[in-house]
Amino acid sequence: MRPTHSLAVLALLAACSGSDRDRAPGQTQFESAPPGGNSGLVAGGAGDSNGAGSPPSPTAPASSSRTVQETDLYRLEGNRLYYLNAYRGLMVFDVTNPDQPALLGRSPIFGDPVDMIVRNGVAIVVVGDWFGVMDDGTPFHGSIVRGLDATDPRNIRVLGEAKLGGWVRDDRVVGDVIYAVSEDYGWTYGWDVIPAAGVSVGPGGYVGPQSSVIVSSVSFANNQITEVDHVKLDGFSGVFNVTPDAILLAFTASTTSGAFTGQTELRYLDISDPGGAIAERGTLKVDGMVNGWGPDNGRWNLDFADGKTAHVVCQTSNYAGGYVLSTVDFSNPGAPVLASALSIATPGWSWTAAARFDGNRLYLSPDTSEYSLVTPLQVYDLTDPAAPRLAGTAQVSGAVWNLLPAPNGRLFALGTTAASGEGAPVSVQYLDVTNPAAPQLLGTSTFGQGWAWTPAAGTFKAFTMDAASGLVVVPFSGWDPQGHGYNNGLQLIEFTPSSVTTAGAARTKGWVERGIFVGNRLVSLSPQSLAVIDYTAPMAPRVVNELTLARNVVTAQPTGATVAEVSSDWWGNDTTTSQVRVLPVDNAEETADTAGVPAVDVEGVGAQAFSNGRYTYIVTRVATDPACGYGCPGAQQVQVVDLAGGGAVLRGKLRLPDDAGGWSGGGWEGFWYWDWWWGDEVVQVGGDVLAFRRWEPQFSGSGAYLDAQSRLIVVDLANPDAPQLASVVVQNDPHAWWGDVKVVGSTLYTTHYEWVDLPDNPHGWVRYFLDAVDLTDRAHPRIGAKVNVPGLLVGGDAADPSVVYTIDYRWDGDTSVNDLDVLQIHGSTATLRSQTRIRGWVGSTFLVGSQAYLSAEQFDPDGHSTVDLHAIDLSNPSHPRDRIASEHGWGWLLGVAGDRALVTSGWSGDAIDIYRLRTGQAPKFEQTVRSHGWWVNGVSRQGNTLFLSSGYWGVQKIALP
Repeated sequence: MRPTHSLAVLALLAACSGSDRDRAPGQTQFESAPPGGNSGLVAGGAGDSNGAGSPPSPTAPASSSRTVQETDLYRLEGNRLYYLNAYRGLMVFDVTNPDQPALLGRSPIFGDPVDMIVRNGVAIVVVGDWFGVMDDGTPFHGSIVRGLDATDPRNIRVLGEAKLGGWVRDDRVVGDVIYAVSEDYGWTYGWDVIPAAGVSVGPGGYVGPQSSVIVSSVSFANNQITEVDHVKLDGFSGVFNVTPDAILLAFTASTTSGAFTGQTELRYLDISDPGGAIAERGTLKVDGMVNGWGPDNGRWNLDFADGKTAHVVCQTSNYAGGYVLSTVDFSNPGAPVLASALSIATPGWSWTAAARFDGNRLYLSPDTSEYSLVTPLQVYDLTDPAAPRLAGTAQVSGAVWNLLPAPNGRLFALGTTAASGEGAPVSVQYLDVTNPAAPQLLGTSTFGQGWAWTPAAGTFKAFTMDAASGLVVVPFSGWDPQGHGYNNGLQLIEFTPSSVTTAGAARTKGWVERGIFVGNRLVSLSPQSLAVIDYTAPMAPRVVNELTLARNVVTAQPTGATVAEVSSDWWGNDTTTSQVRVLPVDNAEETADTAGVPAVDVEGVGAQAFSNGRYTYIVTRVATDPACGYGCPGAQQVQVVDLAGGGAVLRGKLRLPDDAGGWSGGGWEGFWYWDWWWGDEVVQVGGDVLAFRRWEPQFSGSGAYLDAQSRLIVVDLANPDAPQLASVVVQNDPHAWWGDVKVVGSTLYTTHYEWVDLPDNPHGWVRYFLDAVDLTDRAHPRIGAKVNVPGLLVGGDAADPSVVYTIDYRWDGDTSVNDLDVLQIHGSTATLRSQTRIRGWVGSTFLVGSQAYLSAEQFDPDGHSTVDLHAIDLSNPSHPRDRIASEHGWGWLLGVAGDRALVTSGWSGDAIDIYRLRTGQAPKFEQTVRSHGWWVNGVSRQGNTLFLSSGYWGVQKIALP
């Protein structure tokens, strides 16, 4: 079936209020445009100086009539596409020519994207799982509604935001107000959390058993973002249905102690006030517990389409099997009346059902939990509120995730052919339900090799339908065990009133969230990619363009007016290459289009970068069997990239030899206590040498672990066009270990241990020895005399490599003891100069001049843990001075950049505490900054600007005071 329209008529399932009672049973309402958006693009629209078209004036978004509007992760407005990206925040694209989309700008925002609406270039975005602070500076973890003026996409302005308790589950827009239902699980974010009921908790811990459901209203009239009102109730699994004048809220009721009551409360909330005030009216409890999970967080378990009659599907309170369909009359909102309660039996234990109200019908596929090969599809007649009845049943294959009404009395059942719901392709079963007494299966479309899944299982918004052309577009992702890789993209399905056909699939990058019609093209949206697809031939759709939206940035190296950013896939699932790009330092955060910047692809994945003036050395893992995929043999490779003059040019490269055991590049994880280690696997020595620890496990005939074959590999990069390789065996004891590769000044050290008593008991005893590596002749590295030292090397005096520092981890009974030892090396002997006791377990140690910085965790008798930041002055090796900062925060030392130390703020890397380092004094807390991602791969500094490399969240610039 060939589309003939130049501007695609996008038909999406209408779900503003659950169903439409003004049409006959079996007919489905469709919209001619995305909710709140346009059906297509204004082709050839007038362009501004940026070639992006002319958006409406931003001064005051026009108030819509009191209709209910859907939100989504994307919006089309004129010739601009707005996308709320999980990694990069709000992104705005010019799609005047759909084949050549261009990024106009973005506004970073961290959290879990929920939904968005755009009016006249102003985006109102909803984000959950958001960490930050309240106006008074107290920590906050919840959801936010943020207004973003994107009329000038290159300079997006934050208009304001409202902080909502809990995690937003669903939302709708009425007029100039966005209504959201969220669930607060009772977690508190911050330090020194006060335990509840005597329960001992750590930072950010759970402080109470009570979960709450919250309905909030946020006004965005006149570009002012203001929380107007909210209703907070004790309970779980908030589900709401919105009409122009009312919200019907369903939630699982609970006692004040958090216990289930086995009932669902239906509460009528009057929202007729255009300003957003919420007035509570009547409430009624019904049997069973409403499901707040499944498609659209349980939205389809509740119906309130006409604003008078409510239907709700609930589980029995013990999950032992069965559901209850309750019908409640809200004609008098202040005094609702139960009209009927129909018990629906299922065989055995049950969880969530796939449900869909449509007109005077309910389509229901119960979860039988029997792992049977078929699932019943039940059709209920709701014409008589006092006596709903089962009209008919059909059997469909496998599991059903979601039910989606289609034109002409048809229904799509989305699921999988696997009875357990996992480990099989996705299936779309097409049924004729014009006769509710005898539903008929018309056909099945199956797609996705191996394990496959689609976000349409979780939301109707991902199931795109062009009814006029008889075309369904379903995003999907999955793992193909035969092909050893991911399959991601858009699946096209053709349908007529009597048939369904699996058409072609367009393969794109990333876990695709939406497939939308833009002009005469399809656009695939994933957090990592925007792909343009020509679907003129539905059986063979073709990707004509693809923009990378997010790269896994592992390091950023600023140099004057430019910054070199290295990105790489971890496992090689999406690509087999890494990339070096050179961006203007002002656009390091990629808030504008980066097309045309100098860039080179580097063979291999899992990149590490080492800088040496104009050169950067990229170490990657190259698959030796590309068809094998993750977990298969690979080889390490070093590629020299020349960054002179702000460019990027490939120079020489060298592939390291494979291991006989096939562990090359993949066997670095260690091996229980035989291979517990500290330090790095690759280090840079004197600028143009890289040293690799090659770990190659060997086993004796009896299965005993041996380590005599492990080698130190040295790569000489003095000639950038012809790197040279040499290697040396560090030690020959088959039961010993070596590792902990460190550089002190220009001297390369390794550490090995030898067993005093083999680990016949849980502990065992070893002695540690330090090995200096002589690189005078790089082609023939030599291992010097072994020096018995306490613990593991963490660094030394760059001006005098004979002075080294170790951390000694010892057990004193059942207590861990940690010391920072200063040692003087004399030939094969080490003299202890000083010993500094460190309370707690020591993390990474950073050396800056004569100063050592480290973090250490300790536990109090109640089990609470704290982490102190230590600044140890080693200028007098015989008398170190330890100054401790512990008055703020809880986290681990990430790195040191000049006179600043960066510490994780809390239990993860989503916020960073910055300390100013002061000579002769303890570090002083300066500020907390929100990172754009969950972790930080690297930190660099130029002047008073920090550059944080945060994986797929990109590079973040932080200005220091």
